[in-house]
Amino acid sequence: MSITYISLDLETTGLDPQRDAIIEIGAVRFQGEQILETFETFVNPGRTVPPFITELTGITNADVRGAPGARQATLKLQDFVGHDPVIGHNISFDLSFLNQHGVLARNLAIDTFELASILVPHAGRYTLQNLVHELGITLSAQTHRALDDARMTHGLFVALLERAVQLPQATLEEIVQLGQRHRWGPAQFFREALRQRGRHSFSGGIGAQLAAALGGDAAQPLFLKERLPEPLTPREEPALLDLDALTRLLDEDSPFAATFPEYESRDQQLEMLQAVGEAFNGGYHLMVEAGTGTGKSLAYLLPALYWAVQNDERVVISTNTINLQEQLLDKDLPLLSKTLPFKFRAALLKGRSHYLCRRQFQALRQRGPAQNHEARVVAKILLWLPNTLDGDGDTLFLPTGQEQAVWHTLSAARENCNAHNCPYYLGDECFFYRARDRAEGVHLLIVNHALLLADIAAQHRVLPEHNLLIIDEAHHLERATTEALHFQVDRASVQRLFDDLVRGRRNHPSLLEVLRDAAAQLPRKRSAILLDALLRLEDEAETASQRLEDLFDTFEFFLKENGDMQNAYAARVRLTPMMREQLSWTSVEGTWSAVAPALSQLVDSMNRLDEGLNELSASEAPELLDYQARVEGIMQWLATAYDNLKELIARPSDGGIYWVEEVRRRGYTDLSVHAAPLHVGPLVRKYLLEKLRTVIMTSATLRVEGSFDYLRERLSADDVAELAVGSPFDYPSAALLTVANDLPEPGKPGYQQAIDRALIALLKATEGRALVLFTAYSQLKVTAQAITGPLAAEDILVYAQGSGSSRAQLLDNFRKGERTVLLGTRSFWEGVDVPGEALSCLVIVKLPFDVPDDPVVAARAETYDNPFNQYMVPEAILRFLQGFGRLIRTYTDQGVVVVLDRRVISKRYGARFLNSLPDPTVRVASWKQLPEMAACWLAGKPLPAHAYATDGYEPWDMPPPEEPPWDY
Repeated sequence: MSITYISLDLETTGLDPQRDAIIEIGAVRFQGEQILETFETFVNPGRTVPPFITELTGITNADVRGAPGARQATLKLQDFVGHDPVIGHNISFDLSFLNQHGVLARNLAIDTFELASILVPHAGRYTLQNLVHELGITLSAQTHRALDDARMTHGLFVALLERAVQLPQATLEEIVQLGQRHRWGPAQFFREALRQRGRHSFSGGIGAQLAAALGGDAAQPLFLKERLPEPLTPREEPALLDLDALTRLLDEDSPFAATFPEYESRDQQLEMLQAVGEAFNGGYHLMVEAGTGTGKSLAYLLPALYWAVQNDERVVISTNTINLQEQLLDKDLPLLSKTLPFKFRAALLKGRSHYLCRRQFQALRQRGPAQNHEARVVAKILLWLPNTLDGDGDTLFLPTGQEQAVWHTLSAARENCNAHNCPYYLGDECFFYRARDRAEGVHLLIVNHALLLADIAAQHRVLPEHNLLIIDEAHHLERATTEALHFQVDRASVQRLFDDLVRGRRNHPSLLEVLRDAAAQLPRKRSAILLDALLRLEDEAETASQRLEDLFDTFEFFLKENGDMQNAYAARVRLTPMMREQLSWTSVEGTWSAVAPALSQLVDSMNRLDEGLNELSASEAPELLDYQARVEGIMQWLATAYDNLKELIARPSDGGIYWVEEVRRRGYTDLSVHAAPLHVGPLVRKYLLEKLRTVIMTSATLRVEGSFDYLRERLSADDVAELAVGSPFDYPSAALLTVANDLPEPGKPGYQQAIDRALIALLKATEGRALVLFTAYSQLKVTAQAITGPLAAEDILVYAQGSGSSRAQLLDNFRKGERTVLLGTRSFWEGVDVPGEALSCLVIVKLPFDVPDDPVVAARAETYDNPFNQYMVPEAILRFLQGFGRLIRTYTDQGVVVVLDRRVISKRYGARFLNSLPDPTVRVASWKQLPEMAACWLAGKPLPAHAYATDGYEPWDMPPPEEPPWDY
């Protein structure tokens, strides 16, 4: 007899169970595919239904006016549900509202989102509607109504159960066992799948095929070894590129034109290709700014491939984003492989933490997960492992920070990996080392900036040897270098480390306890020595842990004495020489004098333990060797923390930036200390420009006011050749840039209300189709609340970053919507590619200046005579240009950029922003006139007579020469 389940869904006035209310409940009782009965009721929320909720669901104030209250409705639901398990999509959201009324708190909950994340790993989007569509579930249901969504959840549950039944029996048994220690909802689901599998004697499908291939256990990985290419052997005297032949490849009658009719030769692309080829031939470095639409990836890939193949020499390409890596691997290189007259090999190499460590995973399987999110990750890996060839965990769907933290402990990150006596390494089955060996034999090796810089930090032991490097998205190089060399240690991480080492966690012993148990099984003499060492180590670890806790207490006192504790989100203090003269800093130094010897002694003892474990053989103590990687990882972490804390507190460098910070999120606070390099340019010069034969730096935004000087100075690239090829797009005809000249400046009275009012009027005129860029999430949130209702009344839907949807899902919804608006902060200023009418209007709410009291920004600004104009403005201009570049993505795109920050025309520095743009049509007008101008431009009509052009500044518009030095 199948188990009876209840699928349920709620509609609410918002997302916060503390402040919002239920307006509708729908539930379905079912057994298998059969629906037994349903429950449906409106709920009176005791307040007005927000307009955007009415727009989304169709539920009006009239619908809920005579409905039962929340208490009455939820008690009826409890009677309907009884003790049955409850099913929901993101069920924790529904339960968070229901638990406010004391119902369903004891019912087993099963989340179809969680199940789908395990069983449908490549869904792309995990909304209920998308999963129903992707799995081919046919339902005549209206979305965003409670009973209809409950019906869809039932259909999804049944489809997922059918998938689970097809899994090998051993896999199902192991997943069920994962949840036995905890009240993990999916364990019941997989137990039901196991029962049905046994009842139906399932023997077909991919699960059975895998089981047969693996001797009946698909939980074991199917490791298919591809034959690795031979390492490259570069020619002693390189053969130079035939630049004329390369140029002919991109002629109108080229193989590209013959194979791809939509291909169009671009003068800018040809110019860049020749410049890159000349740099390869001449062995010099080059900066290339290539505007949007140039086709810069093809312009550097062709010379790189020809050089690599004819010289059997590797070329490394470094990008900042995954999106660009995917474009190169999934689009550009396959295109080239079809058209070029030779074969080439290309590969993507990622950092160690991206690859699964099979030894660590096997150890977790044996000891069992300690918490539900660990069980969820193990279940995902069990289904993924038989089908992966490279062990790259980026193909897993791990949406939460908890899951990502579990993955890190299972990855081949250096603190987890110990190749000594590792059976997977010795058997040539280690995912990371095979990826590293594969990279030795490819012509093009694609990495990201973080891995490129990790190679520098590891003295070039991470990447295969190379002399030619192309850095795409090079405007991020300084930031990426800073992040790679940034050190942070926080109180929570220290506590977790010592929990792992000494105290243990729920249902799991500490590392030292495990080592003691294993050591007790050794021969008596060896056992006594090791047990004595472990006992001393435990005492030293407890002492070091307490001393570090004292240190963080002292840092906290220092922060309270010297920081701005009124900030709702964070407080921080940069450790300048002046700050180090404060009396409270003396307490930090005094506490460190007690921490330093205890921490140093612990590192030495951990090192001796590691040396002792190294002396053991695999047959003598396999359990001990399984934990050696964790010993080494903790030892390395403690050693790094000791060195950096010593520098930060006792021996600060003139080339370092140091600060203390406390972050507050929803009642949770964490204290951390940080260090970062003041200058990265000398490092770029020493380890890249002086070491490599040719470095190509390229991006759509490398210049400020038409000059490379700013980035040259930041990257110490004084003697690098330069080229700017511009964009092939007709910006004067394609893009209208309008500036509102009568809005209050940021921080002035009435500013936020004026922004909201201007946006509502503008977005009604453009019928949505707009991306609105903010510099701070706090302003985005306030604006979203203000404009969502009025725009919903005009049938315009607002999507806002931070509303619970992922960045990818927000962009996907925006692309598919016809009357939609997307509000985004810093991550949306780049990497957004929405061609066509879906993005017709781009709004820049505020000029994107860095926060002046950010420790890194403040320290670097102080190195200039005029920090605002020499540092802050150029940084903001580069970000402004990236934002502007989101609008025009193809030859046929047409749109409007609206700047709601009047400082771009009222301040002297504003001309520098306008002069850096690729020559759009520029108009300045009142905010009330902007909607009409935008509508006319988008409709292809002449602009109204009140619109007037401004090329930079007119005499009437010039501000007085005096400006405050930090006016942003």
